[in-house]
Amino acid sequence: MVTTLTLNPCVDRTITINGFRYGGTNKITNVRSDISGKGINVSIALHQLGRETLCVGFNYSGDDTLTRDLSRMGIAYDLVDVPGKLRINIKAFDADKHVMTEFNEGGGPVSAEDVESLMNRMDAYIERSDIMVINGSAPPGVPSDLYKRMIEKTNAYGKKAILDAYGPLLTEGIKSAPFLIKPNRDELEASFGCKIHSLDDSIAIARKIIVENGVKYVCISMGKEGALLVSGDRAWFSEGADVPVRGVQGAGDSLVSGICMAILDGVSEPEILHYGVAVAHGSLIHDGTQMCMPEDFKQMMELISVREI
Repeated sequence: MVTTLTLNPCVDRTITINGFRYGGTNKITNVRSDISGKGINVSIALHQLGRETLCVGFNYSGDDTLTRDLSRMGIAYDLVDVPGKLRINIKAFDADKHVMTEFNEGGGPVSAEDVESLMNRMDAYIERSDIMVINGSAPPGVPSDLYKRMIEKTNAYGKKAILDAYGPLLTEGIKSAPFLIKPNRDELEASFGCKIHSLDDSIAIARKIIVENGVKYVCISMGKEGALLVSGDRAWFSEGADVPVRGVQGAGDSLVSGICMAILDGVSEPEILHYGVAVAHGSLIHDGTQMCMPEDFKQMMELISVREI
């Protein structure tokens, strides 16, 4: 089973526009709303692809949208209720340029008691999980070392922790040696104060993280330029495939879902990246924050290639 963490769940309200005009009038061609948050997205993709998954995290007691939709999808969850309502993130997708402009709310505050309740909830599921996916942003009140503590607990049970975060949650989290981290290039630059101009730069910073922190794998997503998987002495790259892009949010979370599937299936290292990029592409072809379906995964596995660099 894959247990996912979402501290800052939300609803993604995606509006599609043909040719976004900054400061001008824009005609909306499509609107949809989807429950979201990094761990939520990972679990949705895994569930749709036939894998057992559980969502753990915070849920706002003034809004039943998240639990209602998870129940409708048949996805298991165990959430800590906190006061407030789900944040709403506005995603403006320019269909002409395949560019997303995001307007994300910050999320309501949580208490120290809420955080400890969540830690206890997570602890109850680590032992029965194969992989713990610890990812996403955090609302006010969450300490910067929370992911670090969760990874320590996961390692203590001999289970695999995947970390997908940025800023202090990432830089603190890697100190506990997660099995794999999955930042995108912008998050890597912002979190570590570096500039990445090439694949060689990406490999160098990934190996520095591996050597200094004991992380086994670093997977860097680079949008339309592809994705990279780095271990201690080897690296693989996939430039992806030319597919009709209808929505880009959730693609990185889908990449994590594919990586989880690959780990569960015990495939080779290059196939870990192959699975991940295939699931990510399977989500790109859907509107809004919709995740890959089984037929998408099968199609994309045939289109995606991976090479060692």
